[in-house]
Amino acid sequence: MATIGYKRVSTTDQNTDRQLVGMEFDKVFEEHCSASTIDRPVWSECLNYLREGDKLYIHSLDRVCRSGAGDAVAIVEQLTAKQVSIEFIKEGLSFNSTMSAAQKGVLGILASVAQMERELIKERQREGIEAAKAKGKKFGRPSKATPEQVKELRQTLSIAQTAKQLGISPATVNRLQK
Repeated sequence: MATIGYKRVSTTDQNTDRQLVGMEFDKVFEEHCSASTIDRPVWSECLNYLREGDKLYIHSLDRVCRSGAGDAVAIVEQLTAKQVSIEFIKEGLSFNSTMSAAQKGVLGILASVAQMERELIKERQREGIEAAKAKGKKFGRPSKATPEQVKELRQTLSIAQTAKQLGISPATVNRLQK
């Protein structure tokens, strides 16, 4: 029987330091990719590694669930069918064998709440971006060239020469001269 930890963050510039703090494992799988993607190679590797009698520890439901309640129940059922125990630390949920109807219900509710929380965060982010744009905030990288610079250079230079002089692509020259 091995104790396994699974940690996941959404981007490579995030770290997993706050997950499974102070716990000892025989093996830890650490992944840096969005849970929304189907292609999570480390999660797949973790699932393939697990054997009967192992115990898998995951910081929280949202580290593995992509689409709410159905996904959470399917993951737990898949693991318990292999006789693997699973524990979601943050939610305080442990599953060792076949789930009861009450456990499925609680798991489904918590997974749905986690999904709603993610969607609310995205919604607030979109609202914030729209409000900032309405106030004139510019997003993205600052432009290397202005339409005025392009217009001036294009009087004597070709598109390619203008692009080279300004350090931008010919497509950007075309876009800025319109």
